[in-house]
Amino acid sequence: MKAKLFAITVILAVLCLFSANVNAQTLTSDIVFLKIGYVPIYSFEAKDALDNKKTYDHHGFGFQGEYNLNFNNFWLGFGLEWQMLYYSKDVDRTYQFLTPQVSAKFAALGGLYVGIGFAGKYLIASKEAGDPTKKIDLWINAILGYYLPIGEAVFLDLEGKFGYNLTQQQFKENGAKIISNYDIVFYVGVGYRATASEY
Repeated sequence: MKAKLFAITVILAVLCLFSANVNAQTLTSDIVFLKIGYVPIYSFEAKDALDNKKTYDHHGFGFQGEYNLNFNNFWLGFGLEWQMLYYSKDVDRTYQFLTPQVSAKFAALGGLYVGIGFAGKYLIASKEAGDPTKKIDLWINAILGYYLPIGEAVFLDLEGKFGYNLTQQQFKENGAKIISNYDIVFYVGVGYRATASEY
């Protein structure tokens, strides 16, 4: 329960930070995205001490806030994401992750953008028999998205992300060897141009 409250508090704090300064009047070229994510697959394959391989597939959802510094259509993004994942064979087995991330994206004139990013996926809570080691893992992400103007300085954002675990420490326990760990996430969200104070 404490972990859930902590995660929700952090997400709300970040969203408030992204939306701060209601008295600001000057629009900048920087873009803020607030997204809802669907995780159709989060999978890791492990080999136990007897060399038996087993794949663990999960699905779930998440929320992400991201601030993108815009340098002439090169975006340097800083984000924070919370995810809830369910084991496909037993939905009572869940994992919650809190993931700070940084990304570099190139935006084309038509609204398409592509990029690469790095993230630290931290396991903040789990519900299963025998908790995995609670360490943060380093992930690399491939990003492809499209943003469409729907109003003055407001955008609809559609994004897909493929992530791969580079360090593979979280589920390394009881003599198990992690062979691979990856996920795919689809996002839909709203973006808007950030504001700056005139003071």
